[in-house]
Amino acid sequence: MKIIESYFHILNQIKLITNDKIESEAETSLIFSSRLFQEYFGQRFEKEEIFGKFSDYDLEENMLTILNNIISKRSNGIPIQYILDEAWFYGYSFHVYKNDSIKTLIPRNETEFIVEKFIEHSNRKSKNISVIDIGTGSCCIPISIILNSSNINSFDAIDPHTFEIAKKNISSYKLERRINLYNIGIEGILSTLNKKYDIITANLPYIPEDKKIKELNFEPYEALYAKDDGLHYIKMLIGILPVIIKKNGIALIEIDPNHTDYLNDLKNFNVSIFKDLNNLDRIAEIKLR
Repeated sequence: MKIIESYFHILNQIKLITNDKIESEAETSLIFSSRLFQEYFGQRFEKEEIFGKFSDYDLEENMLTILNNIISKRSNGIPIQYILDEAWFYGYSFHVYKNDSIKTLIPRNETEFIVEKFIEHSNRKSKNISVIDIGTGSCCIPISIILNSSNINSFDAIDPHTFEIAKKNISSYKLERRINLYNIGIEGILSTLNKKYDIITANLPYIPEDKKIKELNFEPYEALYAKDDGLHYIKMLIGILPVIIKKNGIALIEIDPNHTDYLNDLKNFNVSIFKDLNNLDRIAEIKLR
């Protein structure tokens, strides 16, 4: 089967699964431009190439089998990012899946706003700023920041669940000397690190436990849901902020829009809330008063 015929076959199959034209086109493009295709052909295929100079390229039987396996898994509801072990964030590719027990939250577009706000703030600071990312998951936030900033002295990243995958992504970008990865949770920060930071980033679990979202069933529960109306981990972080943040430092935290009132009522902090592209409160910028 020629690659362009295969492209349309995959596209039509995913349309039947997602019932969404835009989503099916995006997922089909992800498949053909994935690391999997790079390993097989020595390159990734962009849509323009499939419709252009490679349109008559014949796919061998084993590649067609791989594609059919992808469709089979996708039809069972498994996110395409886990099937491919690849998700894109801020223009960079990240591993997100090892097995059903070891996988990260799939990076979301709205989380890229943390990177944008970080770069904006870091440009105002002197060289050699210190940073920590709490609940790093795939380590997409630290990696994206380092690849777009030049004034970071040290970058710590912590997560008690995704250490293996985060380490693999750090290695992929050869950032072992720039990112210090720790296999701990928030409760281990004070005893393990014992330092203050210029900037703190965090995308912690913030969905209330009683509001399960069916579309997220395949993603790790511990990266999504939290007690106390989704505020459990955010409150833990707020509790130690005065100890780990420098006098003029800031924390950039992704939030649920329903958490805005709680954050605005904090007595010892100045809080600014920023909206995402859907006009929902999404990023909290927190400073000591």
